[in-house]
Order: sequence, then C-alpha cells, then structure tokens
Amino acid sequence: MMKRIPEYLAKKNTNINLLVFVFIFSLVFVNVYTPFEFSTWFNTKSDTFNFLYSTCTILGGMVVLIFSRIIMYYVNKKELMSMLSYMLWLAAEILVIVMLYTLVSKVLLHDQRDASVIFQRTLMFVPAILMIPYLVSYLYLGLRSKDAAINKLIEEGQQATQAMQHNGDDPIIFNDENGKPRLTIKSGGILYVGANDNYVNIYYLDNDKVGYSIIRNNLKSLEQQLAAHGIVRCHRSYMVNLHRVKLISREKDGMYITFDSNAVSKIPLSKSYSEEVMRQFSEM
Repeated sequence: MMKRIPEYLAKKNTNINLLVFVFIFSLVFVNVYTPFEFSTWFNTKSDTFNFLYSTCTILGGMVVLIFSRIIMYYVNKKELMSMLSYMLWLAAEILVIVMLYTLVSKVLLHDQRDASVIFQRTLMFVPAILMIPYLVSYLYLGLRSKDAAINKLIEEGQQATQAMQHNGDDPIIFNDENGKPRLTIKSGGILYVGANDNYVNIYYLDNDKVGYSIIRNNLKSLEQQLAAHGIVRCHRSYMVNLHRVKLISREKDGMYITFDSNAVSKIPLSKSYSEEVMRQFSEM
C-alpha cells in the first residue's frame, strides 16, 4: 500500500474526466433509478422538488470533490502520494460529503430524523453511489493510459528502426541529372558528397579506404533526397553524412567537420549552414 499511485491518476485531465463522469452518472442513477429509497430522503412529496433537491445534493457533493481534487493535484505535483494515502483521501472525501449532507438535511431541509440516523444512513449509501462511477472511470482511464504507453513504445521502436536504417542499412540510389540510376550505395558507407562543376563526387569507405564515384548532377537536386538519410548540406560545395561525423571544431580560419575515419580529411562547415548542422548533430 506504500507503493506510489499510477502517474495518470495525478494528471489534471484524468481528474476532470473523472469528475464529469461521476456527476453525470450520479445524476442519472439517483434521479432515474432512485436507489436506496432516495426519493424519501427529502421532506417533500413532489417529484419536481425531489429532483431539485437530489440535484442540489449531488452538486454540493461535486463541489466538495472539485476542491478536493484541486488540492490533490497540487499535492501530487510535489510527489506522487502512496496508494494508502490515496485511499484515505477518498475516504475523507466521502466523510466530508456525508457530514455536509447531514448538516444541510437538519438545517435547511428540517429533517425530523436524528442527526446520527441521517449520518449513518448517508455514510452507508454515498460510497455505494460513488463506487460504480469510480471503478468504471479508473478502469477506463487505466486502459487508456496503458494504450498510450504501448503506442509510445511502438513509436519509439519505429523511430529506433528508422535510426538504425539511416545509420547505414538503407541503400541510396543516386540518379544523374536525367533521373537515370547511376549508383547504389548503403548510406552508412557514405562520408560526404562534394560538388565538382556539373558533377558530384560521392566519397565512401571501401575496406577502410576512401573511394569515390562521379555522377553528372548537382547538390541542390540531391539535397532533399539525402537529407532523409542524415546527409545534410554543410557548405555550398559539400554535403556531409552526420552519422559518420566525429566532431565539429572551430579553428582560426573557420569551422571544420572531422570524420570517424582517419582515412578521410576534414571538410569545412560554412557559417550559413552551421546552426542547422549543429542542431541535427546534437540530436543524433
């Protein structure tokens, strides 16, 4: 019982949804089904006044619950309460509602019964009325919270899979300026792509040695395709594979990108692209 309550029970939306459902259920349950001879609880023979009194009674109980949940919300913001504390809190809510109803019955409704009788009867039936909406709400909210957690795990798994693919498993087809395929290479092997007049040089590792292929195209045409694989523009003449970057350093004559392989020289990082490159690199 000293175990902490589930995090979803402390959320604002959870408590709002719970209060709305409890109010609607109690209103319908009491006024339509009139359990526990509820219509005889008030000193009136009019169905209209019975409905009015019961609605006001439920509203009064809701006011207590609203104030209670506001306080609970701020208590849980500091530290999630234990299950025992949560159960005692619910019991205290019920006790306050029972005491409030007993006071209203005696003072405003002039109930002729002894206050102890009203208190005992109300203490018996209020938990019974609240039990069904509480259980239904907790089951529904618990299932929804589990669904959200499962969906989050699925999404994280998909992102991890995509990250693994973009880290070298997915092949990239390089087309020439006419859209004809000229080269296919796994993205993880690519180091950078450099402009060479009307051509681009694609530099890659081949058995720990740097190789390159030339196709007739330009960086602007390749930019959008390669960005999906973590190969981004870092200079007007270069695109770099961020998965192969070891460090980015500032030197006397500017910023440079160093690769995770000693077989390739560093390349420049221009000021106009530095902010976006640094942002993406820091998120990898």
